[in-house]
Amino acid sequence: MSLRLLQLSDCHLSAEPHKAYRGQSADRNLARFAEAVRAFSPDQLMLTGDLSEDGSSESYRRLIDWVQQFELPVAWLPGNHDDRRVMQPIMDHAGFEPGPILELHGWQLVLLDSAWPGRPDGELDAARLKPLARLDPDQPIAVFVHHHPVPVSVWIDRVPLRQPERLWQALAGHRGLKFVAFGHVHQRFRRRMEPAQDQSIECLAAPSTAVNSLPDVERFTPGPCGPMARWFLLETNGCYRSGLLSLPRASSR
Repeated sequence: MSLRLLQLSDCHLSAEPHKAYRGQSADRNLARFAEAVRAFSPDQLMLTGDLSEDGSSESYRRLIDWVQQFELPVAWLPGNHDDRRVMQPIMDHAGFEPGPILELHGWQLVLLDSAWPGRPDGELDAARLKPLARLDPDQPIAVFVHHHPVPVSVWIDRVPLRQPERLWQALAGHRGLKFVAFGHVHQRFRRRMEPAQDQSIECLAAPSTAVNSLPDVERFTPGPCGPMARWFLLETNGCYRSGLLSLPRASSR
């Protein structure tokens, strides 16, 4: 049996539930997405940052209320819009797992915190990369982080993961590394890269559950797709599949 993993990112909920985010209701779009989550029937949820737009306790509590309807284990990490000091005790009280390493279905799932207070870009210093030294390099590895470690688009590449070579260097020699998954970019993205001669790693983005942008534009430009997430099917032998989960299409008459 595959482990059915669902990565949700960039919910951007505010303290005020009716406040608009980029012209749309983040709360309403998240609520609309519940049907798609149930249809996919995941075994584990991964929340990869910018869960809140303003770092408010109210936004985190509403997110938890929404997530708990699925009665699933949940892991999380913060994004640049989050406030870890506020969200940590709320997430802990809900029983959500902060990592940094989860061992599930023969896989090592790593959650790395790339967010720093007051900064829109991300960074992984030696202390935040330290958990990677505990990994079994030969067992399947998946890394989750908020900021993107590879260029994806014109507008969002102004605030990426800075000095991504630190991440690739820390992962050098980990033969079991399969992919690095991130949020932050508000668009679909999937590309394979080779940071070292003997490594081939897939980099994948989870689009936002709030609002997504067209790619390759100078400014955030909302596109036609609605709330989206990324799914993974993980096999114990290290094989995996991944794709995007979106709202069911309305039937035409």
